Amino acid sequence: MSTPKFNFIQQVFTLDMFSNFASAPRKGTPAQLQHDLALILQALLDNENMIQNIGDWDVVWGPVVGSYGGDVKKQVASNAMYVAKNKLGKYVIAVSATNPTSMYGWCVEDFDVRTMVPWKNAVAPEGAHAGTPRISSGTDIGLQSLLGLTYTDPGSGATTTLMQFLENTFQASNEQVQMVVSGHSLGGALSPVLALYIDEQQASWNPSTKVMVSAMPTAGASPGNKAFSDYQNARMGARTLRFWNSLDPVPHGWQPDMVEQVPFLYYPYYKPGLLFKAIAGLVLEQSLQGTAPYPDGGFYTPLQPQVTPLPGQVYITATRNLTSAEVLQFFVDLGVSDLLSKLHIGGFVATMIIDAINWAIKEFDNQDSLDQLIAKIEAKIAKLPHGAELDKIITALYNLLLEVENVAIFLNQLIYQHVTVYSDLMGTSSIHPLTQAIVNQMVQGGIVGDGYKDAIDQLTSPKRLLPVIAPALSTMILDVLDDKLIGKPQWGKPGK
Repeated sequence: MSTPKFNFIQQVFTLDMFSNFASAPRKGTPAQLQHDLALILQALLDNENMIQNIGDWDVVWGPVVGSYGGDVKKQVASNAMYVAKNKLGKYVIAVSATNPTSMYGWCVEDFDVRTMVPWKNAVAPEGAHAGTPRISSGTDIGLQSLLGLTYTDPGSGATTTLMQFLENTFQASNEQVQMVVSGHSLGGALSPVLALYIDEQQASWNPSTKVMVSAMPTAGASPGNKAFSDYQNARMGARTLRFWNSLDPVPHGWQPDMVEQVPFLYYPYYKPGLLFKAIAGLVLEQSLQGTAPYPDGGFYTPLQPQVTPLPGQVYITATRNLTSAEVLQFFVDLGVSDLLSKLHIGGFVATMIIDAINWAIKEFDNQDSLDQLIAKIEAKIAKLPHGAELDKIITALYNLLLEVENVAIFLNQLIYQHVTVYSDLMGTSSIHPLTQAIVNQMVQGGIVGDGYKDAIDQLTSPKRLLPVIAPALSTMILDVLDDKLIGKPQWGKPGK
């Protein structure tokens, strides 16, 4: 057996990235998405070129896909997970990231940090924080979802949860085994918590306790308070490898002093606007609200907070001003009707604005900036009879579009730093074209649907992901948006 090109850390990261194919734009029931993911995993792991890079791996349990809340009706995946084993007897439990189309993933598992629950199994080892270890309600819900997923083996017909699989596999085993639980983004928060749970339960599924359970989270936000971080560190610190990019906003959540840094991560290339600062303030408020009732446990704190981050670099191209068409399209993707309604613009005027926006997206080429577009619209309006009320609406709309543009520019940078760049930072970028070629061949052969064409680009490109995540962001914008924020008179109109 030849030595793989990738080291073990790179192999684990690659296997974890494969779990995100359940997040491809294709929609379906959990069973349908699970079926597609199983076919894709088999094709990837059987490919000779892939084996040369990551070694010889087989899926031994799963994949499993879960859909919850509104995701059920939308037919999109909320979570996915599988277990792989290589020829050396090492195991990887791969946990998927946030599905960009999953409102449940965004709003519940990612952002429900306003309430916390105690980590029930904690027996504080020496050196742990004195307070009660707690995790966010969203992380707890995500953990329970993963533990509740079941897989039916097509050969035996047996249906098992992950913990039942571990018991069936290791109950009578005295063999020394390495098992890594890994995940990115949402998986970066869930995987170390899942690893901790598995480790705490080991006496029930592996009485010999010969399985060395470890965690390799990447780009994850803080799952719990300082007491939980201390507890996890005391129990599994030596068996946890945490990777995060210094310019990735997500690992800055949810520790308050790190959240405060987020608006200025890309300064001076990017300067946050009022709307973005208000959104950051909302995020900070959620963090503080979650831990306020339990001061003994401390604030949200990253796992392994002492870990040196990967050296990110600002992607200058993503900090440029967007074209007018891009800004307007993002405005539409956010939910233009709701945004206008929040500013008390409705009825015929709102209809006129929406029609004008849709016309402008098609009419103006991508060379026009937002200022150029507004100037052209004002030139047309100047020839028509109108009053002060229309001028007021145009000013408010222009100011809103400026703020939306500012948020969109930040999000382009965020997606790059949180998704796109990690394959470079982890040294696995060569897998991107190979994986895409394999999946595209499956699409051409009719093995999986057209929705998986260029799936890697769809899951990692800022331009492609921006409109996908807009609906989730819209809720946060509506929470902070008001006419005072957008209609400040000192901003004026373009050219004034």
